[in-house]
Amino acid sequence: MIYGHIQHQQVNQYLPEVILQALEFLNNQSLSELEDGRHDINGNLMFANVMTFDTVLSETKQAEVHKDYIDVQCLISGEETIQYCIESSNNQASTDYDQENDFFLVRNIENANQVTLQPNMFAVFFPGEPHKPGCTQQMPRTIKKVVIKVRKDLLKL
Repeated sequence: MIYGHIQHQQVNQYLPEVILQALEFLNNQSLSELEDGRHDINGNLMFANVMTFDTVLSETKQAEVHKDYIDVQCLISGEETIQYCIESSNNQASTDYDQENDFFLVRNIENANQVTLQPNMFAVFFPGEPHKPGCTQQMPRTIKKVVIKVRKDLLKL
């Protein structure tokens, strides 16, 4: 997991090239004007999903895990808490893998941590890392966010 701000170039310059491409997309958009839905960046290799929804209590959600895509989650408006943990065999799947949407759900995440996103902050989750986005800090809020899906094959170290 990586956590940062899209405009902190001094630090972001050390990120992998494909993550920098995702941040470049974010920095070149008027994020508040992006319409909900899919926005192609590089076909199925890299695309953005923009969504508006209400946050909920973390206890009411399950964590998601991806196999093929990296998530670059960036908050556009509101405040969002994301719980996450490292991959562990103790994080048992509660649903079958949905290949078309690249995810399965995990009921419990062992040794959970959390980050709180403010507008223009981002969190990167790699395949295999359970994460529970859309959680509320204190009370439900409407948020707008963009999740850039990056095909894991694009990550070259």
